[in-house]
Amino acid sequence: MDQIDFTICLMLVWNSRTPYRELAETFKMSVNSIHKRVKAMVNLGILDKFVTTLSLRAFKPIPSNVVMFGVSKTKNVKGLIEKLGANENIYTISQHSGNLFIIHAYIRNLSDLKPLVSFIKQTAEIAELKVGLDSSPMQPEAEVDMTKIDMTRDVKLSTTDFLIINALKDNSRKSVVEIAEEVEVSTKTVRRHLDRLIENHLIDFSIHWYPDKCSEVTTMIILTLKPTIDADKTEIIKSLRYKYGQKILFTWTFSTLPNTIVVCIWVSSMKELQDIRTSLISDNFESVSLNIGIEGKIFPTWREKYLEDKIKEIRGKTA
Repeated sequence: MDQIDFTICLMLVWNSRTPYRELAETFKMSVNSIHKRVKAMVNLGILDKFVTTLSLRAFKPIPSNVVMFGVSKTKNVKGLIEKLGANENIYTISQHSGNLFIIHAYIRNLSDLKPLVSFIKQTAEIAELKVGLDSSPMQPEAEVDMTKIDMTRDVKLSTTDFLIINALKDNSRKSVVEIAEEVEVSTKTVRRHLDRLIENHLIDFSIHWYPDKCSEVTTMIILTLKPTIDADKTEIIKSLRYKYGQKILFTWTFSTLPNTIVVCIWVSSMKELQDIRTSLISDNFESVSLNIGIEGKIFPTWREKYLEDKIKEIRGKTA
């Protein structure tokens, strides 16, 4: 993979219905070249699925993003990712060097957090588990700044909305014509409902992306700010992005871990990673921890189960 491949993946993470024509214009390439790149990544297992889910905005109260990380003391970590993924709240799990595990979860209520933390600590034998409630600013590749959305506005989903989302759940790139045929409505109706779902941020189009399957090195860098430093984390992240550019895949900051910044990067060699580590050592950071990615997996959560139950309910009424 090269820089263009990584950027294509990031753009599809944020909107997997992005037309290939738009990607081609972004990179000043032909549509056919984009098709070939995406197909090659699918064949390698780097891109696994183009998915559609109900966004967190579609639920009341709005669920929380939680990122947890810590070192597992278990003697045999084989199969541990699958054991953790059995929890309905857990979305992604990645294993890194030094037996560090990073777990990303969605919880419907803060009351769900304590049992989730207990499950992870016990299952993975992680005595010191860091728990971060995601407070990250908008990522550059995202098209929407969620902080500027009226989250108090109550928008109801209709039966047709649920059927359209269900039609797209395992293939977010289906055409409007294909959706209309499956849902048995007109293309005009599909467009109207899709436009409304997108406008109100009730639907997410994304991909299952596995960068650990490529030959490049992906690394989670955990930066710990010195307690004496009163720094704006947003400005620090801006500075990091300016310095390292597209090498940064995404960043996390946390309301519950005010001195922690997690940065995911990709590099083409260990020498490049060593250079980045050296350049990160500064008066701002108490520690700089590099954790090379080994394996990762994405799991269905209660969000997918909610849609599944809704579809069963709808079809039961129409049977």
